[in-house]
Parts: sequence; C-alpha cells; structure tokens
Amino acid sequence: MKKLLLSALMLSSAVFLNTANAQYSIGGTPYSFTNSSIITTPVSFQMMPAVDVDALKAQDLINDQNKGPFRFGFNHLVNFNLTNSGNWTTLPNGDRLWQLGIKSTGALTINLAFDDFFMPEGAATFIYNADKSFVLGAFTSINNDKSKMFATDLIGGDAAVIEYYEPKEVANQGRISLFRATHGYRGVEDFAAKSFGNSGSCQVNTICPLGANWQNEKKGVVCLVVGGSEFCTGSLVNDVPQDKKPYVLTANHCSTSNDWATWVFRFNWESATCTNPGSSPSSVSLSTSSLCARNTPSDFCLVQITGGLVAGTVPASYHTYFNGWSNVNTPATSAIGIHHPSGDIKKISEAANACVSDTWPGTPANSHWTVGLWTTGCTEPGSSGSPLFDQNHRIVGQLHGGPSACGNTGTNMVDSYGKFSMSWLGGGTNATQLKFWLDSANTGATTVNGFDPNGVVGISENSDINTAFNIYPNPSNGIFNIESNLTSSQTITINVINILGEKLMSKTLSNISNSTSIIDLTNQPTGIYFVEIATGKDRTVKKINVLK
Repeated sequence: MKKLLLSALMLSSAVFLNTANAQYSIGGTPYSFTNSSIITTPVSFQMMPAVDVDALKAQDLINDQNKGPFRFGFNHLVNFNLTNSGNWTTLPNGDRLWQLGIKSTGALTINLAFDDFFMPEGAATFIYNADKSFVLGAFTSINNDKSKMFATDLIGGDAAVIEYYEPKEVANQGRISLFRATHGYRGVEDFAAKSFGNSGSCQVNTICPLGANWQNEKKGVVCLVVGGSEFCTGSLVNDVPQDKKPYVLTANHCSTSNDWATWVFRFNWESATCTNPGSSPSSVSLSTSSLCARNTPSDFCLVQITGGLVAGTVPASYHTYFNGWSNVNTPATSAIGIHHPSGDIKKISEAANACVSDTWPGTPANSHWTVGLWTTGCTEPGSSGSPLFDQNHRIVGQLHGGPSACGNTGTNMVDSYGKFSMSWLGGGTNATQLKFWLDSANTGATTVNGFDPNGVVGISENSDINTAFNIYPNPSNGIFNIESNLTSSQTITINVINILGEKLMSKTLSNISNSTSIIDLTNQPTGIYFVEIATGKDRTVKKINVLK
C-alpha cells in the first residue's frame, strides 16, 4: 500500500517542507499534476459569498485601537465533505482521487479548517492554489490528531484546491469535512504578492543589532493564526523537567474562539537581514493544539501543540527554542518584547528602563507589568500574547494591550503585560494556572532558563564573553573604552554597527587578555550604536549611546 502511494505521488522518504511557507508534511507532488490526462472531470469550485472588505476595514480601525488580535480575514462557515461536494475520479489501478475547489473572489489568501480529518494509511491530501505554484502537503496519517481536526496556514490567491488520493485498499476509510474557509483581505500581502511590511516604520527586525543577544529566544516566538481569521503571537515555554513538551504561552483574549484544535503555529518567519528583504522570508508551521489553562485576571492562555510532532515535540528541523521564565514578582530592570506586529515578520522591541507593577482595567490590583517606556520599537495589534523578557532573558509576562504605536511619544509609549507571577497560581485550579503544567512535580522552582532541544549553545547573558568586556563611559560624546578581562590571551574582532545594521568600523586585536582599547565615534551623530566583540568561538554585543 505504501509503495503504491510513493509511486503515484512521487513522495520523498522523509518529512518534507516543500514551499517557502511550509506546513508539516511528507512532501511530494499531487497526482493530478503529472497525470492530468487521466482526470477527465475538471475541478468544481464552490463559490463563497461576496465579502464587504470596506465594512470590515472600517471595523478594524476601531478594533485595532485596543491592540487585540490582528484580524486579517473573514470566515466563511461551510459544510463540504467527501460525499456532498467535489468530484471523484477512479484511476486505472482502482485507486481514487477526490478534488474540490474553493473560491472567494478578491481574497488575497485563503486558509482552511476541517472539523473531521482522517487519513488512512497510504492516503494523502494536498492543498494548492489555482495556478499550482504553491502546494501544501502531502498530509497523511502523520497529520491525524485525536481531536479529528486540522487546519492550514495561508495560501496565496483567491482560490484553493483540495486533492485527496485514496488507494483502493483503504477505500471509503478517509474523512475530510471542511467547515471554514477564510477570505484574507489585509495584512497578508506577503503571501499574495511576495511583499510585506504592514507594521510601523519603527519596528526592528530580530536580526538587527538589538537582537544580537536574543537569537535563542526569538526562535521560540511564533505567529499564531487563531480563529481562522486573526493573528496573535505566542512563545514556546520550557518546563522544569525540560521534557520538550510543546507548551505555547499567549494571551487569553486571543483564545475567545475556543477552537484551539484549528490553531496554526508559524515558526521562524523573520528577516535574514536588518533591513526588510524584497520577498517574504520562508517559515514552517504546525497545526492543532489543546487547551491546558487560561485565566482572565492576568490574561494568559497556555496550549500544547498536538499536531505534526516528532517524538512528542516540535520537529528538530524547525530549530526552535523553549524560552525560560520567572515567576518572581519583581520588576525587570529592562525588558525586551519579541512579536509579530500587524501580522508582519518577527520584530524586537526594547524598554531600556524598569517595568512598573500596574493594574489593567477590570483586573485585580498589580496583575500586570507596564514597561517603563519603549526606547526602541513598540507593539501593535497582532503582538497580543507576545512574551516580555526581563534582563535575564526570562519571560515575565505576555502582552495584554496598551497605547504604544510608531510615532507616539512620552507616556503613550507603554504597554501592559499580564504577569507570569500572577498566572503561576492563577485561579487556583489546574485549568487556571501555569504551575500545574510547568512544574508538575511541584519542585518549587521560581525560575527556569531557556532550553535548546537540539543542544545548540548560543549567546547567553551569563556566558564568559558577556562578562569579560566592559565599555565605558556610556553614554559618551563618542570616545569609548573597551576593557577586556579574558582568562587567556586571544584574538578578538571589534565591529561597530549602527541602528540600521550598517557596519561603521571593524578592527582585529591580537593577544588580548587584560587590556583597554579605544573606539572613536566622535564623527557619528547622537544615537544608539552596537559594539560586536567576537573571539574564535563566541561573541557578544554591547549597546552604547553617543550623546553630544
């Protein structure tokens, strides 16, 4: 049976991610692409009702002010399955093929959700756009979930085709029932036209110098497609035993649709350059999850990814990271936010000052952290649920909301995050707290560091190279001393980079151990700069401030 499938669909022998924005599957080519002459019946398209995009965007102008989930689409609720829709073709060897087209005129993207999805052994489903330039699948028995549900990431264009291949040995065993087709109308141009940049101009890509010491943490942050039509942000979180369970922390207000089984988790959607690239970066995704706990006072929601896992966790090929946390109710001295604003690629923001204990309207006193003021970047709709990291690279909250926006100033450049410390015990039950899930053995842990499941060691706030160099005075008028305190003589490279990622200066120093070097930026304007210091195997990045 498996041999028939491999031959017919030309599948690879390993898990495959076959498009720029790929969903967990085994890859391959739809049968119809190479055997079109055998399929005499054209694909029949179910036409979705017209969508009033202008009315939706008018609503969005109001909704976006609350910085909730970023609505990108309109949900068409449907009822299409293998018996009431589409066309069947019996193939010469007795196998069968079912095809159904979905068209929503004017859509920039389409994404689909199924309330009954089961692939018997040897069967496979592909989903592709009208011109066959974008293919998701093959989805096979490895994508079956105990919830019986399944959902796709976004597909560019206003039409999509579902193609199901069923070997004769498993005839009538497969199940496909489509209940939702989402018409994407804004914030999804990257999939439709290979362009993007819906977030504000002050947002900073995670590869920029500001993110240099946060390359581990960013790998755990994911873009969420929730309710089929909205973007939020979440983060993988480590648990005390570090057993790789794929827990994702986000905001409770991102989960009002209560359909966690159709959530899609998009990993690694980020720029490889500090400036926005000319085409959409690649990404990988998983779908389906189950609810663990949620609670309104601190606005948290914890889910566990259940679909597309390998040995119970996220596939190693995703190169992800389980972020650490602190449940100590102590304000961070500085904070970092990593998020997907307005459904855009991953960004990083900094508040280079202390957080303040605060209260969100309608919640208990001191239930939230408010950032002291964003000093670089900010948040937007779609950033909801994103993690707030303290100076020790640990999550201390998830975004609830706030007034910050590119172009705002003063007290309007703040946001509030539900406290991790309050969510820890939550409402006192397993369903309303983090503790039961993240410290199941009741060890009493108050902090947990981040964890790389692939054993890759990256830059750490506590690594030797971070503490081996001190830059002073900072701020200065442009003259900075770099004091080194290495345990042995080494060759180091010093690069000075501006906020745009442009290298302004580079020099290499040999046989450095305990010494002081000088960098001169007196010819540069007032602003933030970054000093990258690298040895043979490690590097660190220090932020400096030229103030004239």
